[in-house]
Order: sequence, then structure tokens, then C-alpha cells
Amino acid sequence: MMETQDMTQVRTSTRDLGVIGQRLTAWMEKTLGPGSEPRLSEIRNPGNAGMSSETLLFDMTWKDKGVQRSGSFVGRLPPANDAYPIFREYDFELQVNVMRMVGERSAVKVPKVVWDEPSPEPLGMPFFIMERSKGEPVPDLPPYLFDGWLLEATPENQARLQNNAVAMIAGIHGVKTTPAEVAFLQPKSQEGSPMRRIFNDWKNYYDWAREGLETPLISELMAWLEASWPKTESASVICWGDARPGNILWDNFEPQAVLDWEMAVFGPRELDVAWLIFFHKYFQYIALNLGFPEVPMMGYMRREDIVANYERHSSTKLQDINWYLGFSLMRMAMFDIRINKRAIYFGERTPEDDPNNYLFCREIIRKILKGEDPWNF
Repeated sequence: MMETQDMTQVRTSTRDLGVIGQRLTAWMEKTLGPGSEPRLSEIRNPGNAGMSSETLLFDMTWKDKGVQRSGSFVGRLPPANDAYPIFREYDFELQVNVMRMVGERSAVKVPKVVWDEPSPEPLGMPFFIMERSKGEPVPDLPPYLFDGWLLEATPENQARLQNNAVAMIAGIHGVKTTPAEVAFLQPKSQEGSPMRRIFNDWKNYYDWAREGLETPLISELMAWLEASWPKTESASVICWGDARPGNILWDNFEPQAVLDWEMAVFGPRELDVAWLIFFHKYFQYIALNLGFPEVPMMGYMRREDIVANYERHSSTKLQDINWYLGFSLMRMAMFDIRINKRAIYFGERTPEDDPNNYLFCREIIRKILKGEDPWNF
């Protein structure tokens, strides 16, 4: 029998924040120098920070050459080893470098990285610290189309936010680089075209994430992607990787900061555009599976609107967007497996007899395999 995980109650941290605060204060004293006298507020986790990297919020006062300073900051740490991480590795150097590159070379608003520490010695893990930006994200837990400020917004303001999200993605893709500058963003797999290498990286992720579990629908979807492979690929650009409104801070429907760069990669632009479209459809299918009487937010994030809007912002024609939507679906299905295995590990749900039942997106996969268009509603 299928069991539905409570999407509002997700374990995100197993660390002692008090100990982290003490060690971070000591690191600040050393980093800022003699006489800086850093004073940190109580460190806290935001309630909507997702399940990948750990996010810490704190305020701090210090002295800079005798002048009193103050600021509000966000720290990012990899998850603890006993937190059953979603990703195999957390490349903070990649995140810091791509954020600085995008922030310095475009109009896209990216939080300023103030300090980064690659050594695990000070806190027990690498970390970086950003200035805290104003604004609030579109909620993911529970999804924004269940409740919240975006659901309650007028259609005009929903469209305004949608257009601004697309403009941010186009701005990221427009960053000019040389091959040497983006070498750190290249897929790890070495054979084939850029998209083939990205695909192989995700297959390798899945082999790690599933821990031997066989999920027939994912295998069938991967075979469909192989059989439907695009004849040509767009030129590679800096891709954000997790392109969705929940990873942007908003103020009055205007973007204030683009967050969460851990899946950034140098690849076809369709990766980001499809992920943006897909994520809303994914939430809509979850709503239907949970018994919503009708599909919520029908006029928001429609495929045709996003494609036309992006092409207008970027002056670039997108290719094979439906294939990239299928690729987005594959990525999410792999995440569904890892997230549910994590929930089982923490005793938040019981194992399923049918692994397909771990997939919130299983009905979308079945429609694709039947030759239907699951994105057109």
C-alpha cells in the first residue's frame, strides 16, 4: 500500500548549533584579526531551507580598525554524515566561484560571498558565508500552490514573478566566459557531447542514490530518453541547475537574490528552462495525487508562455524542450528515491513493496511512456 510522506515535516539537520556558534566565533576572531571582538547572535536554521546543504542564519557585530560594524549573514555547510545527504558530494568551491562569476558579470542579483573556508578544520566541514539578502522565497514545503503568498497573489502578480524568474535565467545564460574560466563547471563524465556527459553524471548519481534499489519506471524513462535523444544540442552556457522561484528571494514580486547553486553546470540552456516548467507541473501532479478537486494555478508557468518569454529575453530559439522536460522528470524521480530512502532511514515512513510508489511523479512518467503529452494542462 502506498504511503504519502508529510511534505511539511522534513528532517534537515542533525548538528548542535550551539557548538557551531562557538567554533564559528573563534574562526571569526582569527579571520578578522586582533581587536575585532566578533559577537554572534544565536545561530538558527530557517524553516524552509530544503534538504541539501545546511543553511545557518546569524547576525554579527565586530570592530574594523576600531570602527563598530554589524551585519546579517547566511552560512552554508554540507550536511552532516549522519543526515543521510541527498547529494554524494558538496562542491562549495564550485558554488562560490559560479556565484561570484555571475554576480560580477551580469545584472543577476546574487548574494555576496564574504568569507569562504575550504578547510574542514574550523567547523568540522567546509563552509562559506554570504551577506543576507532581503526578501522571502516562494515556499516549497509545503508547495506554494497548497497555500501562501504566491497562491493568494493576483494573476497579474503571478505573471510578473514568472516573467522575472525567466529574465533571471536568461541573464545567467548570457554571462560571457572563456573555456578555461568554466572548466570547473564541466560535467565529470568525459565521453560524448556536453548533454551526454551530463546524462551520464546523473546516471552515476542514481547508482549511488538508490543503493541497489531497482525502480522500473526510472529505468523505462531512461530508455525513453536514450531512444528520443535530440539530434542537435544547443551551445553550452552557465546553467543555474536548480532554476525555480523557490530558489529566489522576492520582494513585491521582484527578485532580490538567486540562491542554491550546487547543481550548476556548463550545459544546454534548455536544462534550466525545462526545470522551471517542470517543477510547477510536478507540484500540480502532487496536488492531484493528494486529492485536490482541480488542478491549482492553471495559468502559471505554462510551457508555451515560458518558452516564448525566454526566447524573447535571450533572443535564442530553444530546441527539443519536451525532451528536456523528460530529463527534468528523470532527475526528480531520482531525487524522489533518495528522499524516500532518507525518510525510511529516519523512521519517517515505511518501505514500499513497489518502488514505483516512491515516485510522486510516477503518473507523469507513465503518460510519457504511453506517448501522451503530460505537460499540456
